[in-house]
Amino acid sequence: MAVAASPSLTLPPPARRATQKPSRRTPPRDVVSWTSTIARPAREGDLPATAAALSAMLSSPAARAPNDVTLLTVLSACAGAPSSPLARPLALSLHALAIKLFPSHLLLCTCLARFYLASRLPHLALQLFGSMPVRSVVTYNTMITGLMRNGLVAAAREVFDGTPVRDKVSWTALIDGCVKNGHHEEAIDSFHAMLLNGVEPDYVTLIAVISACAEVGALGLGMWVHRFVAKQSLEHNVRIANSLVDMYARCGQVELARQVFGKMRKRTVVSWNSMIVGFAANGRCTDAIEHFEAMRQEGFRPDAVTFTGVLTACSHAGLTDEGLRYYDAMRSEHGIAARMEHYGCVVDLLGRAGRLDEAMQLVTTMPMRPNEVVLGALLAGCRMHGDVEMAEQLMQDLLEQDPGGDSNYVLLSNIYAADGKWDGVGKVRSLMKARRVKKTPGHSVVEIAGDVHEFVCGDRSHPQARELFDMLGLLRYEMAVCESCE
Repeated sequence: MAVAASPSLTLPPPARRATQKPSRRTPPRDVVSWTSTIARPAREGDLPATAAALSAMLSSPAARAPNDVTLLTVLSACAGAPSSPLARPLALSLHALAIKLFPSHLLLCTCLARFYLASRLPHLALQLFGSMPVRSVVTYNTMITGLMRNGLVAAAREVFDGTPVRDKVSWTALIDGCVKNGHHEEAIDSFHAMLLNGVEPDYVTLIAVISACAEVGALGLGMWVHRFVAKQSLEHNVRIANSLVDMYARCGQVELARQVFGKMRKRTVVSWNSMIVGFAANGRCTDAIEHFEAMRQEGFRPDAVTFTGVLTACSHAGLTDEGLRYYDAMRSEHGIAARMEHYGCVVDLLGRAGRLDEAMQLVTTMPMRPNEVVLGALLAGCRMHGDVEMAEQLMQDLLEQDPGGDSNYVLLSNIYAADGKWDGVGKVRSLMKARRVKKTPGHSVVEIAGDVHEFVCGDRSHPQARELFDMLGLLRYEMAVCESCE
């Protein structure tokens, strides 16, 4: 890779104090001595001093050219301080120097690519990668991981597809990257391909796959992974166990989540949070509160996520006063500042109980501007209790924050309809049409033989759509026959 105009390496040395006596140390004479001098500030994270030492070496007429260890030492210092304003220009200069001295040095090029990716410069990493005459599996894995962290899933996939020999790290980088970028179905497909290629996953791979199963509701695959975990004697790995608890709870199998939780030899705050939030999300509000109290009795300190779970449980169970007590305890006893999600839970709690004025007062006194989730919770309370005036007031704020949020329009339209204000319904529909807002169709997901199928109302894009609609017609006919017989 050619660098058109690399920054100069003539960097000023650190300023000397007025009271400091002149140094009588003999200047380094060989590359090893110079590298040792550079390495001292590099190990301490002092990037300016590291750059100054390298500049002194390059400007010394008696010094030989730096070797690869010298450049790697400075590059490591840059990687250790990526936020320093000196890191990026210094790394670019090292790149130019490396091309001049070591045009095909594998380790140097790989380290430079890693630095560019960590510094959010993926285009430079890709240019360097494309110019490398020799690449190792470490180089490929570095690129896949770094591109995924920069959100470039397609580019990472292209690098992966071009990897001559894919090891466990390659597959894990691909699967984990897909999960973290929201490509959950692709992550699951890649996991299947990994197994078909005879590569055995490690615990990092398994955690990523379990997370993907939780996101798409692939319970069958999640249970298969659980059996694989048990076969590999990994069930006591805390991170894997936490992931399994979360997966089962999010797939609606909260009893299976409880079984995994009960067998854990060691639990963390994350373990308790997964159970509490899982119970709350599945309507097991009493169990959520009981686990919250048990968590405290066992000496664990609840965090912000814990209180989100218990407040959600209180809201769904209609335990308004108890939820408010937990909210006050979160701030006064545990010193946890309320976040947006906590305000949303309390607003929902008050809204469900019909205490709309208190909910509105909380919204107006929040230290931050309420987002569409908080306002939407209050709007839902208005619909539940028929407060049209407050709903109209909230809708103005919601239109400013989330003008494309179709659910808010639909909610207000339903409020008008329930109150018999059909002119209001017409106005909402006209506003949606003017702003080109369309109601997002609902969809259903079903897992069959390990494959997840998604259906939208009226959608015929499924590869077996014809057979599905034929079966639907048959079922309708049979139902009609049964009704006529009755």
